Amino acid sequence: MTQIRNTKKCKKRFKKDIERGLFSREDLIVLKLWAKEMEEFGPKYIEDSYEWRDHALERQWQGYRASCFSTSGRIIYKIIDEKTVEICEVERITPDHDYKK
Repeated sequence: MTQIRNTKKCKKRFKKDIERGLFSREDLIVLKLWAKEMEEFGPKYIEDSYEWRDHALERQWQGYRASCFSTSGRIIYKIIDEKTVEICEVERITPDHDYKK
């Protein structure tokens, strides 16, 4: 089972984006589904699933991955400590394909 942690920065930005109406109700449902599947089945399942179009990132995001939850929405995360307990640290949830750090 994988544990999911959102960084403080991610929590703060995500809350503001929700308040600004940048995420639809459907987006929030799909994000919950992604979290459930990540927790239950792990990152390999997410990576292999066509549904999430998960892919490794490059340049300033080297070591991170992104899963697509809508046409332009992305969950940017990295896996920490695969040896003992898999921890998925979510760095950013973006409604607009924004990869700027």
